[in-house]
Amino acid sequence: MILLPRLLAGLLAFSVGAPAQEKAPKAGPANVDDEGVFLISLAGQPVGTEKFRIHSSQSKVVAQGEIRLNIEQNGKKVTMQSFPDLVLDPQLNPVTYTWNQKGPQSSRLEVDFGGKFAKARYTTTDGKEDDRDFELPKDVAVLDDNVVHHYQLIVARFQALGGGKQSLRVFVPQEALPGLLTVEDMGNAAIPINGVTANLRHLQITTDVTYIDVWVDDQQRIERFSVPQAQLEAVRKK
Repeated sequence: MILLPRLLAGLLAFSVGAPAQEKAPKAGPANVDDEGVFLISLAGQPVGTEKFRIHSSQSKVVAQGEIRLNIEQNGKKVTMQSFPDLVLDPQLNPVTYTWNQKGPQSSRLEVDFGGKFAKARYTTTDGKEDDRDFELPKDVAVLDDNVVHHYQLIVARFQALGGGKQSLRVFVPQEALPGLLTVEDMGNAAIPINGVTANLRHLQITTDVTYIDVWVDDQQRIERFSVPQAQLEAVRKK
């Protein structure tokens, strides 16, 4: 199901222990409403876009995206589209998640987080169904492969926990993988964005095998996202 070969799946090799420090979130997350387009590049070359919208109401938060990637498979250029659709409660705990991929290899997954066990159904490229149950903590964050705007929700969780340095439990649906990451505020930095230098706050997300750099503006919106080890970058389109 990976669109960009092992870009995020292999790099997000998580440890699976409990966080070193547990903190209760503050009284509800900040407003997470956002929408836009990320321009995605690999090794400095454009490979696609991610159009997304995050909308919050009194009863839920809905995060939806349309990701279009132009990649090479078996020496041929192909276009792949994926459509992640995540529903959360007002405290950003996941309720349901669906992911559809369209292209030469179409597939689908659905996850219901409502019961004691999260119930997932994977429909593979050959049409077969694979049902799995996962025992996950209620406050787990969904962070799926190749979905940049899910990191916007990680930023919101980080802020709700008070910033600084936080450990967060996560679940990667396409990999059927639970785990743990650390988010740390590295302070402000002058960063080039679309040919203009901007003063942005630098957050570093660390897993067992790599780190991810995220830069946010004063409204906590991601302006630039980078996985240096994979030469992967996403920049918000202006």
